[in-house]
Parts: sequence; structure tokens; C-alpha cells
Amino acid sequence: MRTGGEPLTVLQCKFSAYLSWSQPFIHQLVTELGRHVENVVVCNRVENLDRFPVPRLVRFPVRYTTEPRLALLAAAHLERSYAPDLIHAHFGWSGLRMLLMKQYLRIPMVVTFGGRDLGVQAAMPQFDRLYRVLFDAADQMICVSEDLRQEALSFGADPERVTVIRRGTNLERFATVDRSGRDPKAPLRTLMVGRLIEKKGHRYAFQALADLAARGRDVRLDVVGEGEDFHRLRRTARELGLKDRVQFVGTTDHEGVRARMEAADVLIHVSVMGSDGDKEGIPNVVVEGQATGLPVVATRHGGIVEVVRHEETGFLVEERDSEGLAASLERLLDRDTRQRMGASAAAFVRAELDMKRQVERYVALYEKLVAECGRDTARMRRHFIPDDFTALVDETLRVRSELSIAELSERLVKGRSFDAGFAQAEAQPGLLERSYDLKRHVPQAVKFPAKMLLGRVLLGAIALRKRLDRSGGVEDPEELDRRVAHFFEEGGSLDVDGEDWGVVDDLLHWHPEERR
Repeated sequence: MRTGGEPLTVLQCKFSAYLSWSQPFIHQLVTELGRHVENVVVCNRVENLDRFPVPRLVRFPVRYTTEPRLALLAAAHLERSYAPDLIHAHFGWSGLRMLLMKQYLRIPMVVTFGGRDLGVQAAMPQFDRLYRVLFDAADQMICVSEDLRQEALSFGADPERVTVIRRGTNLERFATVDRSGRDPKAPLRTLMVGRLIEKKGHRYAFQALADLAARGRDVRLDVVGEGEDFHRLRRTARELGLKDRVQFVGTTDHEGVRARMEAADVLIHVSVMGSDGDKEGIPNVVVEGQATGLPVVATRHGGIVEVVRHEETGFLVEERDSEGLAASLERLLDRDTRQRMGASAAAFVRAELDMKRQVERYVALYEKLVAECGRDTARMRRHFIPDDFTALVDETLRVRSELSIAELSERLVKGRSFDAGFAQAEAQPGLLERSYDLKRHVPQAVKFPAKMLLGRVLLGAIALRKRLDRSGGVEDPEELDRRVAHFFEEGGSLDVDGEDWGVVDDLLHWHPEERR
């Protein structure tokens, strides 16, 4: 805590958007942390704010997190407006976006890793050097599973700065449901919740249902979510004769998921290692489902094995084992077996995965880091940004799969002034953001093919613009970036009330006609 008992101010950073429909667990955590600290959500655009409202929000165009001269303005805005004590980046790519901010603000940074960031991104040649910078810069790295912690250590992360805090859930919101009065002869109602992508293993669940149907077993499945594989999975369900047994219900909010869980008998979460190496940390839906008393049938994959106890709270099968999945579901046709496992699942979550304990650990960590870093001024003034940082960031543009359409659009239509109008941006989203928000009204049958095509078009347009900028005689701002980087490399700091700020202000004193 600050002197005088004031709560810490924490920048809760989630890039690109706060917040995708598939990440309610982040909002749940940030909301609970808000009982103990002053949160300021930092992102480059908003999404679903009606579902995930926040009291304090800052939106920076992506350039203001990747280009030194603009990041300096963003950092000055944060310092003047909020005087933050700590950065908490949610996922590795959010940590990458906050590297310059940490350098300029001289405050500690916590990074929570959740799965794809360590499983895929960190190993990509376009990202690996940036992740090494992040591992060096982060004051504490949190992994949501022991499996991910081992992944971080394999990349050379300092074991002293890597710990595990598993994802918990709000036990008041996901309370245990009494399912004892259900008709034992009714069809078994199963549920899958997650993006429609390869990693989630939907097609193996469909095959298991088809096998059970062939043996006269009546099992129904509701599929909550959307994603790139929607057309493929719908076609697979038809080909397997499951048109009347599998229902695609699209996306919903937290309360909608809760209602689906209440109606279900079993939760299925059969993740597999993606062809690109993508894997799960700990899927929050598995924790939430067990909290309501649902037995879970899941795969031995990533951190799932740490939160599902085989033959106690559910069943674990090998990846892509549709026969094993079918056998497990057949055992759960027995209502007494479901009741016994569901009760064990709810008790396990109450004992081990209560979000209140997770929040207590985060708050204790925040306070410890702020106290330590306040005493260790040399540690906070250390320079860790490499000379070719901007070039490393530009290299990531080659990997379309890791960039959102919104970020690509921002890069293409970037403004010509340094003044981002942060106060106005916080109060009202811009035209680009409002246009992007229309995606929620586009059917997923159209949305994802259009997204893939648009991504390729935007990447091509960005590359063309770069070539034109270099040959068109526009004044190059890279010299100013070098001057700003040198200032901090030599030990300068962002002190808006002291002498150093005058030096930084001089570095940014360009005439309007020179601004790009």
C-alpha cells in the first residue's frame, strides 16, 4: 500500500481489445482486484463494454506502445493522470506492448501467461527476441499452470521470477446446482464452451457422439462459441448424422454460460495440441463448470490435468481419443455417477480454486514488488530496450495469425499528429473502433472468411505504404526515436514535476509541419 494507506494504482493491460467474449475470466479477475487496488484498464480498443464495464480506461493507438517517441507521450499521460504504481499485463503479447511504458514509467511489471503466448508465440522466429526482452524486463511472471511454468523455464526465464497462480472462479456467480431431480431416462445433455478452432477438439467430441448414437445412446451437445472452424465443424456434424443432436448456439455472456451449465449434465473440454503448437493453460470454463457441480470429460492436455481429477471429478482421456471419450460419456449416462463426480468437482473447486484466494495472492505480490522496487532504484532505472526494438516489432507484422484486424487497420490509417487526444479517446471511441464493433452483428458464417481475406489485404496495403513513405520525401521520425531511446539508456527518467521532464519535453519539441 502507498504511504497513508492509499491503495496501489495498477495498470491492467490487455491488448489489443478489452475484451473478447471468450475472455470473461480477465474481467472477473480485474473486477475482484478492484476491491483492493485502483485499476486503470489499458488497451488499444474496446469491445463488449456493455458486458465488461470498467470505471477507468485508457485507449492508446498501437503505435503509442511500439514507437519510442509516441510511447513517451503515452507514458507521460499515464503518469500525469494516474501516477501508476505497477503494470499487470494479461498475456505475453500485452507484456510486449508495455515494454516501453515500463522503461519510461520506472515501475514494476507483472505478466500473466495463459497458453498460446508461451506455447506458440515465444517460439516464433519473429517473436523470440522480443520475448527474451520481456523475460528480462518482467519483475514477476505468473503462469496459470505448472505446465506453462516449465515452458517458461525452457525459454530461459529466471526460476526465481516465475510462479504459478491457477485461474479461480467466483463461487457466488458459479454456485453449485442441484441436479438430483432430473429424469434418469432423459437424454444426456452435454456442453462445450470455447472458440471454434482446432485446439478445442470439437470434431473428436462429434465422433464420440456419433459412436454413442450408433449404439443407441441418446446424447445431445450444445456448442457455445464462434471461430474460424465454424463451417468445417457444422459440415462434420452433418456428415456424422448429428444434425439433430449437436446445436451451435453462438456466443453469449457470463450469465448465458452460467445458464447453459445449469441446464447441462456433463461438460466436455477435449483440447488437443494445435498444428502450430498451440495449447491450453487452464481453461476457465473447466473450473467454472466443476464449480456448478458438472463432471468434466477432458483430455490430458496442458494444465487441464491440474484441475480435473481422473475418476473423481470427471474423466481424462488422451488427445484425439474419440473412443475413450465415448466410453467416458457412456459411464456418465448413469445419474448416480454424475451426481457423485459433480459433488466432488464442486468441493474441489471450493477448496482449491476460489478466486478470492487468487486475488489475495496477486495483491500480496503487487505490494511486495512495489515495496522492493521502491527500495531498489538501480533496478528500476536499468535500461533493457534493445537498439533495434522498433525493427523487432515491425518483424512481427509478418505473422498474420498473431495480429487483429483492428491493429492492422490502425497501422494502415495512422494519424499524422503526435496528439492522440487521449482524454477524448477515453470518453468516446473513434470511427475505426465503432466500425470494428459492428462485427458482433455479422453472422459467423460470413465473419471469419471475411476476416482472413481482409487481413491479407491490410498486410499488403501496409507493406505498400511503407515503400511509399520511404520514397516520398516525408520527414523520417526515426532520429527522434533514437534520441528518446538514448535519453533513457543514459539513465533519464520520466519525472513530470522535476528537471528531467524539461529534457524530455525538448526532445519532443517539433513544429507542427514536421510532425508525421
